[in-house]
Amino acid sequence: MIEGQRFSLIYLERKEPVRDSPRFRNRLSAYYWEYLYDNHNKAIVKIIQKETGAEIPFNVNYYSVSDFFKENEFRDVLDSITLIYRVVIASGCTGSKQRAEHWKQFVERAMKEENLGYRLDASCGVHYLVDEEFERNRFSTLSVLDDPKYNGVRAAYEDAYRYMDNYPIDTKAAVRSIFESIEILVKQMVETKNLNKWVVENTLKEKCIKIYNIDTTATKVVTEMFSGFAHWVDGLHNYRHGQAEEDPVSPGEVIAIYALSSGSAFLRWLIGINNQLNKSNKTVQ
Repeated sequence: MIEGQRFSLIYLERKEPVRDSPRFRNRLSAYYWEYLYDNHNKAIVKIIQKETGAEIPFNVNYYSVSDFFKENEFRDVLDSITLIYRVVIASGCTGSKQRAEHWKQFVERAMKEENLGYRLDASCGVHYLVDEEFERNRFSTLSVLDDPKYNGVRAAYEDAYRYMDNYPIDTKAAVRSIFESIEILVKQMVETKNLNKWVVENTLKEKCIKIYNIDTTATKVVTEMFSGFAHWVDGLHNYRHGQAEEDPVSPGEVIAIYALSSGSAFLRWLIGINNQLNKSNKTVQ
């Protein structure tokens, strides 16, 4: 039993993350009245109006950001989360950084508890949240791309996730970018003009399989893994090089998420192999 925890957080079923929530809006409103209205209301009103063009409800003799949270389009609410953080941190008041961080931590907690499909970055920018595993996959892959020789790979990889963070999501650009990141890596590993199924099965596999030659079982497993990778490459070519239809169809969000998740796994795997091959070559020399 978890002591002292709210009932709804323990026992109510967690469904798919939602894109809007009246309870989340109410919580932002309550927080604003308690911690931000007295010292920051004027500056926050100005920046929201200037940067978003949104109307803030006027209540008798003051602009009500609390009512804004409850009544405005949710895109404006999400934008305001970031803008409020900027105002507070730049205010110069005593403890401004701590207050801004407190706001960020509260919003993060409220998003999680109300099951909203968003996450905050380090500067309180709002992004779509697919799920925790998707994010873990993303950062695990970035951690192996620190070597300068992978700068091109990393740039294309970051683009893929940036397109997923766009509003609206650009799934086609995301899928093309994850493909491009792997293609750049493969071009570093073998002589080829582009990445396709034939290159994977007849050039890349033949080079990479050598590091598994002393283990018969591993060789068989990795051979099948390269077959799976070859089919992945062949499938994504449908989005990579266009379609015959007059109006090309973008991949659905589910396909795009799978492409990025599986592409991340293939990328980490191939980088590990490439690092081993490079190390072996240096030892031989």
